[in-house]
Amino acid sequence: MTDINTFKNKIFYTETDTETRNLGKKFAAALKPKDIVFFNGDLGAGKTTFIQGILFYFGIRKFARSASFMLVSEFETKLCPVYHLDLYRLDENTSMDLGIDEYLFGNGICLIEWADRLKHYNIKNYIQVNIEYIDNGRKIEIKKFEKGKIKK
Repeated sequence: MTDINTFKNKIFYTETDTETRNLGKKFAAALKPKDIVFFNGDLGAGKTTFIQGILFYFGIRKFARSASFMLVSEFETKLCPVYHLDLYRLDENTSMDLGIDEYLFGNGICLIEWADRLKHYNIKNYIQVNIEYIDNGRKIEIKKFEKGKIKK
């Protein structure tokens, strides 16, 4: 298992979807039950592509797709459940009424796209993955927050 310190407060660059998925696989080795990962980036930046790599690491062989129309995709793995939440279609007030606490604060790993919709939850411990397009691929920045502050 990889330690999360390998990734925290680092910037990675990928040129292809395959490289982005492979980075997701490597990152997944550092995840543990109860981890919450926020994914930020414009539409089509590569958030779901990165998550596909994470799921592949955990043995999920079906091709993960954006959960935008389903809200939550649940995956059973040998380690723990993995939840992929895509909150794009929600506003901050709507997400309060969804009953997603069991995903956020359960024993699984929670992968959340458009996590800015969860501000009212005041989650203090999480990993943030920012993905943006650049001229020759993607820039992927990973930060770990504890008690709401970047852990050095």
